[in-house]
Amino acid sequence: MLRFFKFRQELFGPMPAKDVYVKRPTGRGWPEECPPIRAANAFGFDLLANFDVTFDQAEDGTWSADPDVELASDFDWSPDEETPGQPLTQRFCWFWQRGQTIPHEITDDVHDVIRNQVKVSSFLYLDTDQNELLSMGPMPNAKPMHEAGWRTMAAVAETDWYPSSSPWHVVLELDPSRRSVSLAKGEPIARIVPLRRDTYFAQPMSPVEFDGFFERSQRWLATHGRPHDDAGQGGRDITRTYVKQQAKSRFIVLD
Repeated sequence: MLRFFKFRQELFGPMPAKDVYVKRPTGRGWPEECPPIRAANAFGFDLLANFDVTFDQAEDGTWSADPDVELASDFDWSPDEETPGQPLTQRFCWFWQRGQTIPHEITDDVHDVIRNQVKVSSFLYLDTDQNELLSMGPMPNAKPMHEAGWRTMAAVAETDWYPSSSPWHVVLELDPSRRSVSLAKGEPIARIVPLRRDTYFAQPMSPVEFDGFFERSQRWLATHGRPHDDAGQGGRDITRTYVKQQAKSRFIVLD
């Protein structure tokens, strides 16, 4: 179970992923017509940009965000019962700083490599059940950096034992060849998926195991496939059968 709390209640929460994100013109054979690609598109929750923002790169290679949004929480916090509560503050976007030591040190040689990265707040506190991790990464089948101007860095957050006191952020890498990169309000910037902490194995099939697997595949094809002249060599068409038998996971945001 993914649990979340908004920094401000009018901001976006996680959104269930969708099968299709690009409105295509007429034609057949678009990637979204492939059932496994549609399933990947719809697997997880989306984190959305809460504001329009443009990242501008100066002549010296430094980036800035326009507008530079900073919000106050719609709840108050106090470290103890005697101190009056006050709202917390959170910026929408911020960059690694040269010479920074908090939350971790970044030396100048490393800063020169990662200076094109920007942290974008989700404005969401995120929690998961025991032994559940949170995979955070790019949108499936997203535009490459040279088209979008940015890409999402992948991460796995151990949200079952680390209750971050700040809203989680997404790290984007901006295209250094551009002078300007924009995000639109409501644009998906990351895909999050709860995962079990476990040991996952991979091993080759033995010849006997493969023989059984391949025999099963041929029986399935003979049972569910339809003859198709264009397939050749007795090939079978499974397109509609695959869609009908596909059992996709569901992602629901509860009230």
